[in-house]
Amino acid sequence: MASKSAKAAKPATNANAALAVTARDRVRVLLLWPGGLFGGQGNFGVPQLLAIAAAIRAEADADVDVVDLDAERALGTKSLSDVLARGGPYDVVGVSCYASYDYLKVDALARGVRELLPRAWIVTGGYHPSARPEDFTGEGSPFDFVVVGDGEAPMVELVLARASGKRPLVRVRGPLPTKHPAQMPPVDWELLARYRPVARRVASQAEIYLSRGCPYDCAFCMERAKRDTSWRALEPGQAVEEMHRLDRFLDLRGWTVFIADALFGMKTPWRRAFLEELARRPIRAEKIWLLVRLDLLEREDLALMAAANVAPGFGLESGDPEQVRRIRKVGRLSDYLDHMVQVAGWAKDLGVPWGANVIVGHPGETEATLRTSARYLTRLFELGTTGFLSVDPFRLYPGSPIDEERAAWEAQTGMRIHRYPWWHDGDQDFLSEWVDPSSSLDFRRAHELRHELFTPILEGIARRFSYEGPARAYFERAIRDQLAQVTPARAARTLGLERLWRALLAGETEADLSGDAYLARTSAAARSEVLAEAGLEDGAVGSALAVVPRERFVPLEHLAEAHLDRALSLDAAGAATISAMHAYAAQLRALEVGAGDRVVDLGGGTGYGAAVASEVVGAEGGVLSLEIDEALATRARVLLADRANVRAVHADAHDVEVWRGATKVMVGFDVGVVPPAWLEALGPGGRLVAPVSGELVLHEKDASGAVTSRVLGAVRFVRDRSPAVTTSPAAGAP
Repeated sequence: MASKSAKAAKPATNANAALAVTARDRVRVLLLWPGGLFGGQGNFGVPQLLAIAAAIRAEADADVDVVDLDAERALGTKSLSDVLARGGPYDVVGVSCYASYDYLKVDALARGVRELLPRAWIVTGGYHPSARPEDFTGEGSPFDFVVVGDGEAPMVELVLARASGKRPLVRVRGPLPTKHPAQMPPVDWELLARYRPVARRVASQAEIYLSRGCPYDCAFCMERAKRDTSWRALEPGQAVEEMHRLDRFLDLRGWTVFIADALFGMKTPWRRAFLEELARRPIRAEKIWLLVRLDLLEREDLALMAAANVAPGFGLESGDPEQVRRIRKVGRLSDYLDHMVQVAGWAKDLGVPWGANVIVGHPGETEATLRTSARYLTRLFELGTTGFLSVDPFRLYPGSPIDEERAAWEAQTGMRIHRYPWWHDGDQDFLSEWVDPSSSLDFRRAHELRHELFTPILEGIARRFSYEGPARAYFERAIRDQLAQVTPARAARTLGLERLWRALLAGETEADLSGDAYLARTSAAARSEVLAEAGLEDGAVGSALAVVPRERFVPLEHLAEAHLDRALSLDAAGAATISAMHAYAAQLRALEVGAGDRVVDLGGGTGYGAAVASEVVGAEGGVLSLEIDEALATRARVLLADRANVRAVHADAHDVEVWRGATKVMVGFDVGVVPPAWLEALGPGGRLVAPVSGELVLHEKDASGAVTSRVLGAVRFVRDRSPAVTTSPAAGAP
């Protein structure tokens, strides 16, 4: 959420950075992969870095290490300093910034490298540096150089310059495209040998590249940022041998392999020669997955794929002809969508699994185009199918034609980008999608239609998927993953972030959610989903947890998490929280709260626990919420104003005269030791449940005044903040 810090590390001085390597015979180079998008893509291989490493070794005679931070974490590596110490000191460190989502992470990594290796030259490259090199060359940037386009030749130049001690004056290097991949040295998979033992823990499939470039001009795609978009590939036999080299290194039995080319097999003779050779010389993988243009394929291609154990993926993009044209799916547009139906039929006949992707909310989209697209996809998948569908929201990528031609797109479609440039902020997955597609369709309505129209299609595919060949489980997992993208929980997160960022940009610290019917409906569905998964949905307490709009009781910054069963901070210090839903369930059930009861909530925060209790006790019962923080108590009074059976007051829980005689008391903080005054104030026949030094303890008082207690289980609550007592610390929150 927070913008990138204005504090910036100073770049290395020329005097330090230009020192020649004198203590060793060869330059030492580290190529660093920062990890997959949003915590891991599930691919093993970093073939981009391996290709650069091969070129540097062959042409600059340097020592090269390749590090994948996803795999390093699986090995137990604790810090960046551990990574840099293993093979260093390094003279050149290349940090891959594959996508714009990596920008903040890569910047932070480079600052860490700069601090630990002040004399190293730090370089970055990838799609985002190619599209926006200026993001890496501004004042205070930790980067010495930025590579645009293919990385091999620019990195070789820099390593040779470092060896000579002559620092180049031009910081942006390239583009210097690799024109003939077939003439490049083969990658050395042994550079990743350290990760073999953990490969299956960090990845579900192995990744390899066999070609570069894509000459097509799809409106949303970043490929043109690399400058040279011509299609260039290994020779077919050479490409098959690369597949076998990967198989020999990793033993691909039980794996799927992803050929990650931007465009697989653009030229028909190459494509068919490769597939024929692969069928003759199969690798041990369960299935090979690749992305190919739909309009390139004929039945013969599908037959060859069946023989070679290959599954194709297609960027269909839309089921509406007008949107297909707008997205610039050039080629056979006259029969493009009909051809997809034909290909699906061939695939079913030949037993070939496949996948198609559509984009919801692409600029120019209207409600009419989305409904047309949904009708088409329903027909495409309505019978038994060997295919699956991924449904993605539109994401604005820097360097794409839409980004480069923003003014024209805005004028022609009415699209509106709410946060630009989004990659300088956190919440990048949301901000990249926060775009109104057209003057007639805003972000929220597009989001709502995505869930309304396409969820039934995805559910239908899950029921009708008929592929029975190798790696069926892989494709079933892909279907489940797509369904996970359209759950109420995912929708609630997106809507919560949208309300948060709207408030942030308006300078607001609170948002009135009372009139937001879509958020309320989605949050309620998400809560019910989470409660069911946790086994908390039963009985009056479960019903109350489902009904009470928890999102109204949390700070704006936690709105996207309000439906989750976890504690959320109510203040900047984390001294007050809204407890997890299961914590309220445990306390209310321990107290045996029912209709007509009167409940006291000590440490009530913004009033969520009181609201839940009020649903359980009903109109004949009552709830008293005490909160020591005046601002939180004031907020609770506002939020609980529509509940006639609840009273929220600003008071210290240790002022027992405020609640003396109560018979149902729940405590929202760890007291360390239950004060005797509390037990004395508890009414005869009463129950008090409180966190005590990390354990939830139920105290029961009989008619004679005798008190018994029993431990219900371990808990984590915030500690008592009353100035009247000193409590032992309690770690964390429930």
